[in-house]
Amino acid sequence: MTVLSADGTLLCGDEHRSGVLLDPAHPLNGIDFVEFRREPASRFILDVTFLKVPPVLSVSNFTVSGGIRIVDIKVTAVETVAGDPLRRRVLVDREGDFSPYVLDVEHPTMDLERNQAVFSFKAACPSEFDCRPVSDCPDPQRVEPALDYLAKDYQSFRRLMVDLIAERNPDWQERLPADLGMTLVELLAYAADYLSYYQDAGPGTESYLDTCRHRISAARHARLIDYAMGQGRAARSFVHFEGGSGANGVIPAATKVTSMVATPLVGAVAPPDIVIPAAADFDGDPALTETVVFETKADTRVIELHNELRIHTWGDTLCCLSKDSREIFLYRDTAGTAIRPDLRAGEFVLIEEVVSPVTGLPADADPARRQVLRIDHVQATEDAAFTSALTGGLLTPRTNPADPALPLLRVAFAVGEMLAFAPRISAETVDHLEIAPVTVARGNIAAVDHGRSITRDSLKNEIRLPDMGAGRWPLPDLALPDAPLSHLPDPAIGLDIFFPSEPVAERWLPVPNLLDSQSFDQHFVVETDNRGVTSLRFGDDQYGRRPYDAERVVARYRIGNGRSGNAGWGTLVHLVDPGVVVIPPVTRVWQPLPAAGGEIPETIEQVRQIAPEAFRAVQFRAVTERDWEEMALRHPDVAAAKASFRWTGSWHTVFIAIHPVDPANLKRLPGGGVELQPLFAQRMKAFLTRFKLAGYDLDIRAAIYVPLEIDIRLCVGDGHFRGDVLVEVGRVLSNRTYGDGTTGFFFPLRFGFGAAVYLSQLYAAVVAVEGVNSVEVTTFKRYWDPPRGELDKGAVLMTSFEIPRLDNDRNLAENGVLRLTAVGGL
Repeated sequence: MTVLSADGTLLCGDEHRSGVLLDPAHPLNGIDFVEFRREPASRFILDVTFLKVPPVLSVSNFTVSGGIRIVDIKVTAVETVAGDPLRRRVLVDREGDFSPYVLDVEHPTMDLERNQAVFSFKAACPSEFDCRPVSDCPDPQRVEPALDYLAKDYQSFRRLMVDLIAERNPDWQERLPADLGMTLVELLAYAADYLSYYQDAGPGTESYLDTCRHRISAARHARLIDYAMGQGRAARSFVHFEGGSGANGVIPAATKVTSMVATPLVGAVAPPDIVIPAAADFDGDPALTETVVFETKADTRVIELHNELRIHTWGDTLCCLSKDSREIFLYRDTAGTAIRPDLRAGEFVLIEEVVSPVTGLPADADPARRQVLRIDHVQATEDAAFTSALTGGLLTPRTNPADPALPLLRVAFAVGEMLAFAPRISAETVDHLEIAPVTVARGNIAAVDHGRSITRDSLKNEIRLPDMGAGRWPLPDLALPDAPLSHLPDPAIGLDIFFPSEPVAERWLPVPNLLDSQSFDQHFVVETDNRGVTSLRFGDDQYGRRPYDAERVVARYRIGNGRSGNAGWGTLVHLVDPGVVVIPPVTRVWQPLPAAGGEIPETIEQVRQIAPEAFRAVQFRAVTERDWEEMALRHPDVAAAKASFRWTGSWHTVFIAIHPVDPANLKRLPGGGVELQPLFAQRMKAFLTRFKLAGYDLDIRAAIYVPLEIDIRLCVGDGHFRGDVLVEVGRVLSNRTYGDGTTGFFFPLRFGFGAAVYLSQLYAAVVAVEGVNSVEVTTFKRYWDPPRGELDKGAVLMTSFEIPRLDNDRNLAENGVLRLTAVGGL
């Protein structure tokens, strides 16, 4: 609203008259606006801006009127402004009060309606009130219809609008559904029905975990108590690529492998071979609509040499690998010549039983005796007892030093990779005929997971961006056209977003939530609704960046999730040519293990039941010693833990002793001592620091392992060989784990901190061995200490940070000694 009269009686919303006067041909001029400013040298200036270049003006042409406390303000000078011909600097003798003043310009060229301007001297005194004039000409009040606020569904909204039409426009009598007006009414009623539902659902049901009916609402409620609603997980497995003649190349990551395709593809006359052409259309080809699709997780080398590898037994027969084996030695039999494989760290090796150890027939091989292990490191070596020449697949003794030795590759498994069974390498039939090899190793193994990669581009209308005009896209979410989205376990998606001012696309990545995102982080959150439709929620420039003015989006993501990917072994038989590179020849695609790990998304009811209990049950701070022990035991590599508070001079220190699951995480020291491996200790300290309270220090160390010394005298019963009984007793009292799942009495994970070794338990374990008539324990004590009455007490006691140990390794007596003697028997 603009005041156009000095007395404030005329107010108009638009100044068309100024536009008329701005015409260069028009003879009249006028004032555009007046500004007051105060200069340091006590100069009070009114900057007067005219609509057009004014004529020559003097002090006599200007008059200042108005004011309440300060009146009769005089104009003392008029100056031109260099570089601004429309402006004149009018100097006055003093500064007025806060009331309105009027500047009047008297000149023949000045318009009578634009020769005055209302201004104020309070420009340097900001006010909290709006300076906009209040109009005395309000708009006429509209007659509002009588609305029925009980209208809540489609029919009632439609009836309400039809009644309103009849009231406002009695001449409109059309009621046919095909009429354009009625179509608009029904569309508005449909939209109102949805809005009414969300209006009721928002505050009424979706605001509470106990009543919400949408997965997205349940996931957000659970996030408030640090519980992540499970969105499912894609299944995982392995495939073996059998390389063809001369194969030596790489199959790239994200290459598809599929289940059997039994019908011809579009344009083909026969079902596809092992390799499906790169042009196969998984979206539109009926032959591919029902296939199970997995994709390789990393680049996989395929070499013919690695199709089948022999496990070296050093010339012995009737051999098997212990479950404790951490390494194997491999070679390849190539037309009677042994060749060293080219396996590398980080790759996988398949241990597979290929024939039955009983019948020697491939059809009787146990499919459960297969396992894929990751390689930690390899080492080229050889066996000088045999040559590289093989006779009928059998090793040839190296009688001539000039003959090349048998080349081998020592393959060490990664930490945490352990055999689930004891593979038989060679065996013999009931007729004493050797069966070899029973178990082989294979390379060319690719890890795969369920799902198919898809690329959607908004430039091709494969993704619909909201049309906000001029290519702008400021909305906070974006819906994906395919479902369900794969979770591996994180959402398998990435966005390339193009902006007008950027020459290349920006990569945006998914995060669990935006609360940890900064204002410029290119993050988004993946949310899935009840129908399985996936949408992406972006930030607001405070928690995550908002993709404002995006003109193109390219989404790359995977679809395929849940239990549908838990396919049995042998399901995946085809390889899809990636097309971007030339792949090595592949004669067979084989899935040795069943796919596993596919999980369906959690239901809302499961979240209601689990999330509150998880919030109550899981503690994320450690206060007492017991708390510290519980926190340490949450780590999967910890078998036992013991904590203690100690005053270290200036503050308390929490000392935590760790007993690891894997003995490889312990570093042996001279004299029988141990300490944690440095990297393992760092991981443990980083894991436990998150639970630490301020004012405490943290010290991570290994347990104190106490070696034992035990002498046992056995009486063997009639009909039993003393040697066999001694072997079995040694097995029962060992520290090992065996292929049948049993463990020895002194298995490291059997005893925890402060656990005593009781004589009665030792007697019970030995007497249970078949052939033992009686047992006498003659020595029962700590290895380094003299007897302190342990036999009389019936126990070797331990302090809080001690764990008993008896490895019975003749090379390392300081780790415990067991001596067995026997009388009787045969």
